[in-house]
Amino acid sequence: MLKTHKQQKGVTLIELMIGLLIGMIVVAGGISVFTTSIKGQTDNQQLSRLNQDMRAMMDIMVRDIRRAGFVTSDPGAPANFALIKNNPFFAATTDIDIHDYDGGTDNCIVYSYNANDSNPAVVALPSPATQGQRFGFRLNSAGILSMRSSGNTNINCTDGSWETITEPEVQIIPNPNTEPLFELIETELNVSVMSARLSDADLTNDLCNSADTGAGGCGECIRDGTAPDPACLYVRNVKITLTGRLRDDPNVTQTITGQVRVRNDKFLPALP
Repeated sequence: MLKTHKQQKGVTLIELMIGLLIGMIVVAGGISVFTTSIKGQTDNQQLSRLNQDMRAMMDIMVRDIRRAGFVTSDPGAPANFALIKNNPFFAATTDIDIHDYDGGTDNCIVYSYNANDSNPAVVALPSPATQGQRFGFRLNSAGILSMRSSGNTNINCTDGSWETITEPEVQIIPNPNTEPLFELIETELNVSVMSARLSDADLTNDLCNSADTGAGGCGECIRDGTAPDPACLYVRNVKITLTGRLRDDPNVTQTITGQVRVRNDKFLPALP
């Protein structure tokens, strides 16, 4: 009996190479999608970590700057009456001030307040241990943000003891839009003019109109330290623009802003 053998067929070398190429393309596409997904998750985690660290720093600054000028929690005490009227934390060496530091511009803010709520309030005593009334924040050229825990004067940002509040992996950098780190915004009111207008029966409800735009008006309080000087009230806000990045990945950056309403308005009594 004769046996019939069927001819076996396979793939040619060209077909095999084409198949391998298609397979490699599919695998490469899958790897690319997986790598992109992992990178996106890593970037999101790094941005989230940076944002969390910067929010923590902003919260520390806002909470502390808000207290600038605080004198006492017992305004009814006879010993504190004069201090409230002539706040010792509004003097030239204790008031809020913004300085340039370590090659930067407007990157340091200093201020003072009655931190331990002493009664009566004491600005500073001879002992360094009791000079904990002056505070502030400064940014150095290495991108490290520091907080002042004590000091003797507010005329510069080199005085006192400073502690780092930035995490090691975070670097604070100048704002790309040249926004200053700290900006003091003051709204001044001429208390003397306002009081006079309140006593004028015809203008009781018209405290600050176009007639008050000149020198000494409600919106301008000119003082030179000699009598007569009007009484002035300064409503103050501090704008903070914080820009940071990760030291191990400079491409991950974040900018946040904060507005601090200083609760203790600065009042300067009239010099008759």
